[in-house]
Amino acid sequence: MAVEKNKLEDPLKQLPDELQNEVLRFAKSLVQKSHAREASGLTESGAPSVRAFFGIWDSGDHHSGDNDRIDADLAREYAT
Repeated sequence: MAVEKNKLEDPLKQLPDELQNEVLRFAKSLVQKSHAREASGLTESGAPSVRAFFGIWDSGDHHSGDNDRIDADLAREYAT
C-alpha cells in the first residue's frame, strides 16, 4: 500500500506548509513499518500471523491436499 498523496491532498491543504511535509513523511513511515511487519510474519501485538503457520506441517502424504479426497473422507466419517 503506497501513500497516495492525491487522497491526502484536500486534508493536507488545510495544514500549514511545514506540517504538510511532516504528515506525508509520517504516513510513508507507517506504510514502511506495516510492510516490514507483514514481511516478518508478525501482527501488531508481536504474535505470529496466521499466515506464518501455513505449510508448517507435512503429513508425508503427497495427496493430503486433494480436495476431492478430503471431501470423500469427511463424507465417510460423517456417515458413520
